[in-house]
Amino acid sequence: MIRGFLLLLGLYLTGCDGGSRRHQGQDEAASDSLLLQPSIAWVDSFSVDTIEQLDAYFEARARHGRFNGNVLLVDEGKRYERTLGKRNFKKERELEEEDAFQLASLSKPITAFGLLLLIDQGKLDLDDFVQDYLWDFPFENVTIRSLLAHTSGIGNYIYITDSLWNAPDSFMTNLDMYNFIGCGHLPRYYTPHTRFHYCNTNYALLPLLIEAVSGRSFRQYMQEEVFEPLGMVHTSYLDPWIKNSSEYAVLGHYPNGDPKRPFYLNGIVGDKGLYSTTGDLFKFFMEWKHPSLISKRLAEEAMCPQSKSAHDQYYGLGWRIRPLEDDTLIFHNGWWRGFRSYFWMSKKQEKVAIILTNSIRGGYLKQDELWQMF
Repeated sequence: MIRGFLLLLGLYLTGCDGGSRRHQGQDEAASDSLLLQPSIAWVDSFSVDTIEQLDAYFEARARHGRFNGNVLLVDEGKRYERTLGKRNFKKERELEEEDAFQLASLSKPITAFGLLLLIDQGKLDLDDFVQDYLWDFPFENVTIRSLLAHTSGIGNYIYITDSLWNAPDSFMTNLDMYNFIGCGHLPRYYTPHTRFHYCNTNYALLPLLIEAVSGRSFRQYMQEEVFEPLGMVHTSYLDPWIKNSSEYAVLGHYPNGDPKRPFYLNGIVGDKGLYSTTGDLFKFFMEWKHPSLISKRLAEEAMCPQSKSAHDQYYGLGWRIRPLEDDTLIFHNGWWRGFRSYFWMSKKQEKVAIILTNSIRGGYLKQDELWQMF
């Protein structure tokens, strides 16, 4: 296990020449100054057949306008990395390996991780009520666990804000959203803890809980407690009052190629709003495989079913869970404002697929098809 960890860490820290494709190990020094562990001089590559199959898969989609983004696939020390397409379709600027993409709902497991750190520190408990920390929260019997597992039963704020927010050119905050809840505008769909219902409101509330318990802003807390310790130097939350979505190098696009414009809900974070890179998300993957900030016990609980979400799938504490024939897939996808994101990891093996795209043309990638290729 230790050897596998060092090997995977080494493959990320070791730089490799190869333009837009990197999948061969070379003897080079580590380029990431924040992580001081020694680099590994040699890393396995995928077989030639696997590389050719993966190349064909992504290149065929790119030729037909069905893929535009960055790819990082890792399996037990073997890596495949591709960059295909444009940052901005109008300006014809090529994507680069360290470009940050809007993660959309892939933000959710990272938000969950921030809250789990506070639970590990004994500052709150999974089965505490939200009202214990947000005293004017209008819904009784909603626990922190029910927010994380999408079993709270409360409605989705996205379905009510268009008719309530009379300033479409200004950005709504998490607190603004909370005030609408407090005024009775958000319905309760069902009794808490009785069924699964995927809902952005659950994860838009978590930043307010983190702020109440930590005494810091959500963005500051996540930067200081998660991103900096893990060396996620290219990861940050969208703050549209400082830099709106149209000012990022990578823009989300409509299927016709037009860039998405800034949107008033971009000010709400936790359920979305995080920008990151494939490399930074690999560091997040390594934290789940070899916990250093969070206890192994709580990490395991987060990846265990809390509620049934579909015929053959479950939801944990921030993660979707899908049993396979000889493994379990822990994953989350995202879709928001012209971006799609994918993070799929094996529970048993050190295997992960991290794919970030800035075009929604062509539909979602097929999980089974791609997972079996490498």
